[in-house]
Amino acid sequence: MTETALDRKLVGRLTAEQCLYIGILVLATLLRLYILGVRPYHHDESIHAFFSWKIMQQGVGDYQYDPVYHGPVLYYSTALVMWLLGDNDFTGRLSAVLFGLGILGFAWPLRRYLGRTAALAFLVLASFSPSFTYFTRFVRHDIYLALCNLMAVYFAFRYAETLVARHLYLSGAGLALAFCTKEDMYVVGPVMIFAAVLMLVWEVVHGSRTLGEVWQEGSALLRRALLPLLTTVIIFAAIWLTLYTSLFSHPKNWNGVTRALTYWWGQHSIKRIGGPWWYYMPQLTLYDPLIFFPAAMLMLAPFFQPTPAGAKPDPVLRVMRYAGLAGLVAFVVLLYRGSWLAAIVAVGLLGVAQIGVARVWLPDRFTRYMILWSLGCLCFYGWAQEKVPWLLVPQVMPLAIVAAIWFRQLLESGAWKRPATALPLAAVGALTIWILIASNYLYDAPRYADEPKERQHAELLAYVQSTYDVAKLMKRVEDVGMTLGTGKQTRLAVSGDATWPLSWYLRHYPVNWAADVRNVDTPVVVVNKDITNSLDQPLGDKYEKIPFQIRGWWEPNWAQANLPKFMRWLFTREVWSPTGSSDAVMYVAKDIVPGMSFAAIPVNPPPAARGYSQQPQLLSAAAIWGRQGNGAGEFNEPRGLALDRNGNLFVIDSKNNRVQKLAPDGSAVRSWGQEGAEPGQFKDPCGIATGPDGSVYVADTWNHRVQKFDGDGRFLLEWKEDNPGLWGPRGIAVGPDGSVYVTDTGNKRVLAYTADGKQKAVWGKDGSKPGEFIEPVGIAVAAGGNVFVADTGNHRVQVFDAGGAFKEEFPVFGWEEFYTEPYIAVGGDDLYATDSNNQRVARYTNKQLTAVWGKSGSGSGDFNRPIGVAVDAQGMVYVSDTMNHRLQKFAAPPRQ
Repeated sequence: MTETALDRKLVGRLTAEQCLYIGILVLATLLRLYILGVRPYHHDESIHAFFSWKIMQQGVGDYQYDPVYHGPVLYYSTALVMWLLGDNDFTGRLSAVLFGLGILGFAWPLRRYLGRTAALAFLVLASFSPSFTYFTRFVRHDIYLALCNLMAVYFAFRYAETLVARHLYLSGAGLALAFCTKEDMYVVGPVMIFAAVLMLVWEVVHGSRTLGEVWQEGSALLRRALLPLLTTVIIFAAIWLTLYTSLFSHPKNWNGVTRALTYWWGQHSIKRIGGPWWYYMPQLTLYDPLIFFPAAMLMLAPFFQPTPAGAKPDPVLRVMRYAGLAGLVAFVVLLYRGSWLAAIVAVGLLGVAQIGVARVWLPDRFTRYMILWSLGCLCFYGWAQEKVPWLLVPQVMPLAIVAAIWFRQLLESGAWKRPATALPLAAVGALTIWILIASNYLYDAPRYADEPKERQHAELLAYVQSTYDVAKLMKRVEDVGMTLGTGKQTRLAVSGDATWPLSWYLRHYPVNWAADVRNVDTPVVVVNKDITNSLDQPLGDKYEKIPFQIRGWWEPNWAQANLPKFMRWLFTREVWSPTGSSDAVMYVAKDIVPGMSFAAIPVNPPPAARGYSQQPQLLSAAAIWGRQGNGAGEFNEPRGLALDRNGNLFVIDSKNNRVQKLAPDGSAVRSWGQEGAEPGQFKDPCGIATGPDGSVYVADTWNHRVQKFDGDGRFLLEWKEDNPGLWGPRGIAVGPDGSVYVTDTGNKRVLAYTADGKQKAVWGKDGSKPGEFIEPVGIAVAAGGNVFVADTGNHRVQVFDAGGAFKEEFPVFGWEEFYTEPYIAVGGDDLYATDSNNQRVARYTNKQLTAVWGKSGSGSGDFNRPIGVAVDAQGMVYVSDTMNHRLQKFAAPPRQ
């Protein structure tokens, strides 16, 4: 065997290749460990680190599987590191670094299938990938999942090659650990198996083997593997049961499957963190161009290669190319129109291209598998309705292997010497290095507050991140403790959104984690910014008020981007669309002296949200009307509902910017409206109501006005307000005497008008006392004239007389999220309220919860953000199932 430059001894007995591996791994390790704990913990990171710390403190039984927080591997790994090295901001992330380095370490054994050049290329790409580097320093489950899957795949190939049983056992262990890490595996697992099947089918498409031969080979392998497979299943089950039962502390939790699938399918259905199918493309191309583009070249280049001179043209390939061209035209047209069908066509194009590639190219099986695994991951994560940056990790890992194979081919063929190849490659490499530097992920994402605002939260990989204000807050807490002489025994009270990440940072302090703070008797209090009005006066002369950002975000609006703005972002990190933040306030006692005590000061914050006292009923709808679309009887996010005396149902079809009128049987009668600000046009309308004379009133939310129509949609009049104007009015209702009531949500008030728009009364302001509001939305008027208002942020319904005088209030269940957008309807003694975040509708009778129904889904009686509600004279309840783009009609539910 000819000795190459990599085989030469360089340092002692170490070859040049071994020295390269050691040097790159040392650099990668330093890159990942350098000031690892300085960047503020993301709120998810703080959850994972805190729960791991509790395992270290309370024992292995403190952990119980909850699909919201994913599987046990991360928690026990992190707890082990903390147990060995202590708990601090560095060790809280260290297990993620170790798992990430484990992926890099696999480059050495992967030489068996990649060759020495490609394995080294994989090591370099994964070591210096901006996204891989960042998420290896980020205590989330995805990097753990990536290592477990790579272990499963590598040892599966080793078993198929050698039939040595221990390789299959190791593969099964890797797969078990992956399933004990994150629920992605319920889809990624089948994707990995399907990729193995297609890897063999590739040979049939290429024509080198028949389907019978492939089947015979597979069957023979399975027969030989029967006993090792049985042992592997036992190993899988042992790992599963050990981890899901918290090392047998909670045997009842052995079945994680049901809870995982139920919860995460529900989250997918409601698009909890939704996004377009192409969400990951900007991140892949802007942060990892040196991985994405070479991988794409390897996958697709053979499809476009001309037929060699003298070779017979392949008719199948010709058909695939014509189909691909037609599909490309259709894709461009559909993408331009914004149609969801563009995603389906894109998947079809990939399929057509891979069939064409398989006709002309038959690489080794490992290369084929990695290509198919990569494509499967791209399709799955593009489809899944949880679009978050850390899900790049399971996509980038197989893509990096595919890209490494392309680099091997480039070097072996000598094509890298050609300017047509070298120049674009140099540009892409320079972009990767620039991104690694410019994003400055090691310590500065987000950037410090002294940066201009438009640059503080400017990274696609950290679209939501805790700010450096958290570090300043902790420094102030430490200063208070030093002054009082109480150190980490300093008492604090924390309420609201700052609970995470402060639960991690304040883990050693005695903290009152109050859902709401009623009495202040601590030197430091942290609350949400939106409730400070109730604290400022009682605390004003005794406490210093310090506003701060808990976390900031930037969700880029690509429609606002253009080339100059994009280039400014690329080179200066100046964003092109608004950033946002979650704000809080810290109150710190003034004039602190050692040993000082703090007398309780009563305050009046909004009440805390309450979890439901009853499990929801599962009702079937008496009727379901509509589907997504813009035709008659079709809807795009229906919201407000109203009935007239004849039983006709009027529907706010909000994203189609129109009103639809349905007959009592659900058939479409007519519609009116389009987007705009002229009379009869709408801008995201929300509420609707009908008057005793059949008139129809619409809360034209983002035109900040009310419009009045007759029952057939003819425009009658409109009105606005001055000083202040209406701001995002959402709810509207009409009383028995024809008076019109509007919730002016942004201004936290209610306005009453005559039927022709003359103002009669105004009441309400920001606050939690009777007659004050936080995010008032739904409004309804009872037959006796009492006005009911859904006071979202105060988690209550307030009742007023027709003139706005406060009468009473009662608390509701749910409405935890500020943007729940609850609507209400009154029928007799019953009040129906939607709770979109919890996928439920609740009925209160004489202020008591008497029924609740619904669950996440798209079947009969299921909901995907129920918002509007109405009730007819017969007691039938109508609900706008907003994100399922339909209406559901229910008989009154039985009393619970």
